[in-house]
Amino acid sequence: MGSSRDIAIGPVAVVSLLPGTLLQDEIDYETQPKEYLRLAFAFTATFFTGITQASLGLLRLGFLIDILSHAAVVGFMGGAAVTIALHQLKGFLGIKKITKHSDIVSVMRSVLTSAHRGWNWPTILIAASFLAFLLFAKLIGKRNKKLFWVPAIAPLISLILSTFFVYITRAHKDGVAIVRNIEKGINPSSVNQIYFTGDYLMKGFKIGVVAGSCSNWKNFCCKKDYQLDGNKEMVALGTMIVIGSMTSCYVATG
Repeated sequence: MGSSRDIAIGPVAVVSLLPGTLLQDEIDYETQPKEYLRLAFAFTATFFTGITQASLGLLRLGFLIDILSHAAVVGFMGGAAVTIALHQLKGFLGIKKITKHSDIVSVMRSVLTSAHRGWNWPTILIAASFLAFLLFAKLIGKRNKKLFWVPAIAPLISLILSTFFVYITRAHKDGVAIVRNIEKGINPSSVNQIYFTGDYLMKGFKIGVVAGSCSNWKNFCCKKDYQLDGNKEMVALGTMIVIGSMTSCYVATG
């Protein structure tokens, strides 16, 4: 349905952080766990995110993508990179509790105050080692175009090796976080968990409209210098998100 040559669909970090922050402002997951579960896992917010994007495409408002300059796209991606990096510090340093705020001052204060009691050094060693490996693989791919497959396969190799390393060293007993059990089977239907009436309808709608305005598919177009049909992109992505909201899927973009 879309026209992008490079787009990859998934729960992108920026689009995940935005609804998550808005959800925390609307509902306290500690006092209202059931309602938070429904909204936080995107059933209502995701549905309206998809409706928003599909509507923009059907109304032929895809030209709004072309208004964005390359500088604006680069600035957005740079800011997103900083936000993502800050939130990755929790996993990189093995911190169990960190602030829910996303600004750099709050995050760094939380990280530094937990330095003497919350950092897990085995986690830091593993994370730093495989980060260096990924950067080295990326460098190889840039210097030798024939070895483009090296950076492509590096994340999978990192996953396999890190899992094996933690298993043989029993590093999880020293505080290294592991995934543990993964549920099997197909996602169940979540249609009956989407709020179509009541107070949570408007909350989900507001979050969906804001999240629906965030997509970064133009980034690759700017890099590779080709045009795309913004209307088709919005309709395709919106349709996918609506279907996803009915099958227990979170907000995704490309």
